[in-house]
Amino acid sequence: MNSENILKVNILDEKIAVFTLNNPNRRNPLSLSLIYLLQKELDKVKKNKRVKVLIIKSIGPSFCSGHDLKEVEKFSKSQVKLLDLFNKCSKMMLSLRKLTQPVIACVDGLASAAGCQLVASCDLVIASKSSKFQTPGVNIGLFCSTPMVAVSRKLATKDMMFMLLSGQVIKAEEAKNFKLVNKVVTKASLEKEVMKIAMNISKKSTQSIIIGKEAFYNQLEMSIEDAYRYTAKIMAKNMKTSDAKEGIKAFIEKRSPVWKDKM
Repeated sequence: MNSENILKVNILDEKIAVFTLNNPNRRNPLSLSLIYLLQKELDKVKKNKRVKVLIIKSIGPSFCSGHDLKEVEKFSKSQVKLLDLFNKCSKMMLSLRKLTQPVIACVDGLASAAGCQLVASCDLVIASKSSKFQTPGVNIGLFCSTPMVAVSRKLATKDMMFMLLSGQVIKAEEAKNFKLVNKVVTKASLEKEVMKIAMNISKKSTQSIIIGKEAFYNQLEMSIEDAYRYTAKIMAKNMKTSDAKEGIKAFIEKRSPVWKDKM
């Protein structure tokens, strides 16, 4: 398959971007080519002020099988190439977190290793009942060290260590109990549910979403005292925006707000 075809990009209603992993015959591996395309398109979405939400989905029985092991084995002859692969992947995962727009993973199938990392790097995760999750590196002697960075920031320590040390597959409901997944739905209703959530978010103030998403992740890295000091400043900054003023005025006047979406 042509590398340009392994990722489909669509913009719905000029406000919802949809990335579709499109290499089903190979179980949608996170190859260097796919990482490059994801980074390229993420950079475009970040600059597109009309896009309010990003959805990441896939075609085929596997959401994402993780790194392309044939590619990894090929690169293993060069430490420079291996580091370049993992560094580019890490940069792309961080771009998801730093993206101003909320990112929703629409998971149907297996999300394994770096595929599980991709899921954990998204802000919200909606999965079909048949979906499964795994960090199986220990099974092949290659511990899931980079995937665990994203996944361990979503799961409790014991749950994360169970996944890492056992390499076992966990089902969607268990992943929800582990806090890796927000909601589990039927396969038939998956895309409808994801679109419903995306449309709801797209109607919110862009100003508020941008400020809030950045502040949320920043404060997680702080002590509780520093977090309160930081978010107090963020609240004061947010209050000065035109959308906050409009939202409060609309609430008092018992009407729907009209967002200007200008910072």
